Amino acid sequence: MMAWLPKWRAMGKKDLSLSLVRVTLVGLFVLPLLFQGYTLYLATEAAILGLAAVALSFLLGHGGIPSLGQAAFLGIGAYTLGLSLKAGLPLVVGLILAPLLAGLYAFVTGIFLFRTHGIFILMLTLAFGQMVYSVAHKWASVTGGDDGLSLPGNILSPALMHLAAVVLLFLVIVLLRFLLATPFGKTLEAIRQNEEKVRSLGVTTFYFKLWAYVLAAFLTGLAGAGLALHRTFVSPHDLFWITSATLMVMVLLGGSRGLFGAAFGALLYTLIQAWVSSFSELWGLFVGLLLIGTVLFAREGIWPLLERKLGGNRGSA
Repeated sequence: MMAWLPKWRAMGKKDLSLSLVRVTLVGLFVLPLLFQGYTLYLATEAAILGLAAVALSFLLGHGGIPSLGQAAFLGIGAYTLGLSLKAGLPLVVGLILAPLLAGLYAFVTGIFLFRTHGIFILMLTLAFGQMVYSVAHKWASVTGGDDGLSLPGNILSPALMHLAAVVLLFLVIVLLRFLLATPFGKTLEAIRQNEEKVRSLGVTTFYFKLWAYVLAAFLTGLAGAGLALHRTFVSPHDLFWITSATLMVMVLLGGSRGLFGAAFGALLYTLIQAWVSSFSELWGLFVGLLLIGTVLFAREGIWPLLERKLGGNRGSA
């Protein structure tokens, strides 16, 4: 019995080290509260985009569902909040409607989306996303067209906005990790690994993928509402497929199999873009080289690599 004691202690140290690494990530998001100004603005942006990246990480890394249409859900959430405030509705109502409408669009499109598989799913998400972009771009009487939609400023103070974004981000990570430990999450993981085998057991995989897609859209719509509130402006250009690709890059940089990794990827991408843009217009080249290096030498992402080096050689979800 005593032979288990060293092993138990070693495992405890690994868990403690891993927890400290994750607490450090939380600290990186909270630290900008001490600086205010542009630093706080960037950190808030990273936390909000981190929520959208975490949703995509859940969808891609744990559901095996690729998507280039996340910008649509981000835009639906942003425009819903903007139009709600413009109509004189309370902020809380807008924050409730934004994710609900994004989830509803995902439910309707998902019914058609999951009738197919593989690369066809990716292309259909892109097509459904571009449909929303076209509506936002052309329906100028409602969305403002190219001029966008301005929101009233100073609804929340910068510090309160940042704190709310960070708390929401890590609360969602905790809840998603809990969901992944449930039978739903375990089945979703099994579908990602071998969908045909899961089907042979009599499981209707269509519904698991559909509800995972709706949940990811719900969270992305909430992130879109937060982004609109943060920027006090909504533009149809934020709905273009490049925004979806940016979220994908964040997930790949941080690690698609770890929810903490997606948050780290959003923070890393945002800071690199701001830093390189301060002295060069070629920030995209820098990010591209970093992504190539990540794919070649750290395929699981940068965050899992850090966790293994600093957290006792253990991965994360």
